[in-house]
Amino acid sequence: MLSPADRQLDTRRPHGTRDGYCDRVLLLHALVTRWVCDEPQPGWVQIELTDADGHVRRFEEKSAVIDADGQLHVGAQYPVDVQIACLPRYQTLGKKGLVNVVDLSPWGIGDENAVYPVERGQLSWGPPALYSDLSVCARQAVALVTFRRWRRAVGLRSSELVKLEDHLWEYATVTSDTFDTWYRSQCPLVDGDELPQNLKELAVVRGLSPDDVRDALGALVDITYGGLFGRIASEDSLGMLETFGRLTAQYGVPLVPAADFTGSLWIDDDWGRPDQALVNLWQDM
Repeated sequence: MLSPADRQLDTRRPHGTRDGYCDRVLLLHALVTRWVCDEPQPGWVQIELTDADGHVRRFEEKSAVIDADGQLHVGAQYPVDVQIACLPRYQTLGKKGLVNVVDLSPWGIGDENAVYPVERGQLSWGPPALYSDLSVCARQAVALVTFRRWRRAVGLRSSELVKLEDHLWEYATVTSDTFDTWYRSQCPLVDGDELPQNLKELAVVRGLSPDDVRDALGALVDITYGGLFGRIASEDSLGMLETFGRLTAQYGVPLVPAADFTGSLWIDDDWGRPDQALVNLWQDM
């Protein structure tokens, strides 16, 4: 199933299907190779997907799940090219280089929790955007822009919080040569389990729950730091983004839309390495 961070925005299915779904989502190329049976209605088809390792995966699914235009029927000329909605999980090295590991959960195709390594050329993307479409750096940018707006809205003014923002923004353009310097420059709020006393007092003065402020800071940091020394999983940073957005929304400031951050997509580089010009644009929002 979709990450909770995306449930509110993921209203997308092929154009013409039920429930008011829109027509764009992250899509994976596949083939419908044959008509399986007429019953139960509206009929079932066989889908074939060749993954990045050359393995052919076969599924049987209702024709209506993947067919918006009535092109799949008993008399159709098979194979038929189709696009299947998917969500990114992580990236890894395959036989031919970097591959995207995805699941087919948006439309419930295949086994639950199954994942498939696929090449970038097998994937297509178009708006409207979901947070799951974004690289980790772009998700962090979503949170940082929201954080700044939230601090201003509630009057949470602190030089310590500004330093934290600056530190997290810097990660977007960190390289292997500058990582150690960046990491050593982290401010105390990065790994502080407890909110400093001065911030607790400031939160109370501004009518905020100190626990909410502490939890928001923890989620903000963990979007990046949660996967810093291991393979980053999409659902982990999405979960932190969801937690952060839920806390700020309680005070009237929801997450800024994903659409403004699609210059850095997960399927092109899970962590994302936007250039300074793009980071500047995000910071000016």
